[in-house]
Amino acid sequence: MGIKTREEYIESLRRQKPNVYMNGEKIENIVDHPGFRVGLNSAAVTYDQANHPEYRDLARVRSPLVNEEVSRWTYLMKDAKDALAKAKLNRALGDFLCPCHYRCITSDLLHAAWAASYAIDRNHHTTYHQHVIEIVKEAQRNDWIIGGGLVSPKGDRSKGVTQQRDPDMYLHVVEKRADGIVVRGAKAHGTAAPYNNMLCVCEMEMVPEYCVGFFTPVDARGITYICRAAHAPVEPPEMDNPLSSRFGGHVEAMIVFDDVFVPWERVFMCGEVESIMTFGMVLSASHLWHKCLCRWGNIDLSIGAAALIADYNSVAGAPHLLDGLSQMAVDAEIVNACAIAAAVEGSLHESGIYYPKLSPVAAGKLYAAMKLGDHRYHMQDAAGGLVATMASGKDYRSPIVGKYLEKYYQGKEGVPTEDRVRAFKLMEDLTASEFAGWYHVMCITGGSPSKMLKDLVAMGCDYERCKSKARKAAKIE
Repeated sequence: MGIKTREEYIESLRRQKPNVYMNGEKIENIVDHPGFRVGLNSAAVTYDQANHPEYRDLARVRSPLVNEEVSRWTYLMKDAKDALAKAKLNRALGDFLCPCHYRCITSDLLHAAWAASYAIDRNHHTTYHQHVIEIVKEAQRNDWIIGGGLVSPKGDRSKGVTQQRDPDMYLHVVEKRADGIVVRGAKAHGTAAPYNNMLCVCEMEMVPEYCVGFFTPVDARGITYICRAAHAPVEPPEMDNPLSSRFGGHVEAMIVFDDVFVPWERVFMCGEVESIMTFGMVLSASHLWHKCLCRWGNIDLSIGAAALIADYNSVAGAPHLLDGLSQMAVDAEIVNACAIAAAVEGSLHESGIYYPKLSPVAAGKLYAAMKLGDHRYHMQDAAGGLVATMASGKDYRSPIVGKYLEKYYQGKEGVPTEDRVRAFKLMEDLTASEFAGWYHVMCITGGSPSKMLKDLVAMGCDYERCKSKARKAAKIE
C-alpha cells in the first residue's frame, strides 16, 4: 500500500481493539467516541497532506527497503537533503492549521531504534537490527503511526531505579523466555497512544532488567490505556474554539503494561546498557528538531492572529504592536535557523541513517519555550480584554440577545462584526483556552525539560577551546 488515505487510517483503528478507559468508563470504540475526535483529526492531517496535489510530491518518497513510495514520516533519512525536505514538509503542515499532528514521533523512534539495534548487533552479535528492518518495512508498507512509551512514572525521584518501594515505577523485564520477554510497569505522557498503530517502548536505565526496547501492537494483551480527553470541546461549537475544536489537542494516556508478552522479533534492546546512549542521542536529536520545526510554523499563526486582530481593532499601525510583531518574527527566524542548521550539520550514523545535530535544536527548542509567554503577551496586547470577556457564540447567534452583540462588538468600518468576533475567538483559543494551557505545558516540557536542554547545549560547547581563545586575546599565551 505505502500511502494511506485519512479514511484508511481511521479504518485501521477500527480493526484494533485496545483496552481504553476514559473518565472511569471503558471505551469500546475510540473512532466514534467524541473524546477522541480532535486527536484523530489531528493525526489524520498527515494523510490528507500526503494525498493533496500540492504537497504529495513533498510528503512521499521512494523507499529502497520496500521499493515503493512511502510516507516521509516512515522513511529513514540518508543525508542533509532528506532532512531539508522533511523540514519543508513539516513547515507546510502549518497550512493545514494543525498545531500538533504528532506524526513526528514515528520518525524519531524508527531512526533511534535503527541506530541502536545496529550498534548492539555490532557489539554483541545479536540479531536485533534485522528485527528493526522488518518493523520499518511493515511501517512503510502500512503507513503506520507509531507512538512512544518512553517516560516511566519514576516514583520517588530522590531514589534510583533499584531503590524504589515498588519495582514497577520503571518498566522492566520480569521474564525472559525462548520465544520472547514479559514486561511490567507503566509509561506516562502517552500522547495519542490509543490511536497509534504500533507502540515503541523503551526503558533506558543502567540496570539490565530496566534496559529494554521493543515494538508492540497497540492492542496487545495486558496493555491498558487510562486516558485524559483532549483539551478541546467534545462537540464542535458554533464559533468558540475555532482551532482546538478541529486540530491540535491530543488524548493523553497512562499506559499500563501488566505482564505484557513481547516476541523476540519485536525486541531491539534487552539488557545492553552500553547502547542506551545511542538510542537516546538519536531520539533526542530527531524529536527536538521536530519540536523546533513545529514551533517555527506555529509562530506564523500567532503572528497572523495578532496582526489580524490589530487590523480589526484599527490599531495596526500602533508602534508598540508593530514592535511586538517584529519580535515574534525575529523569534520565528531564530528557531527556524536552529532547525535548518541542525539539518545541514547533522551526522551519518554507521547504520546508514542521518540525524540532525543535537545542540542547535536543543537551543532552538529552549528558546522557543522561553519566548512563548512573550508571544502571548504581544498577542493579548493587540487584542485587549475581549479575549477573556467576550460572550459565547451561542449568545451571538441568539435571536434575543444576539442583536446587542452584533451592535456592540462592531469595530473597524468595513469589517463585518462576525469576522471580528471570530478573530477574537481564535485569539482566545490560542492564548486563554484550555487548549492554550495544554499547549503551553507541551511547549515547555515536551521533548525535554529546560535544564536538560541547557545541558545538551553545554555539551556541544568546547569550553577549553573558548578559554584558549580568551587567553590568546588577553596575551596570556
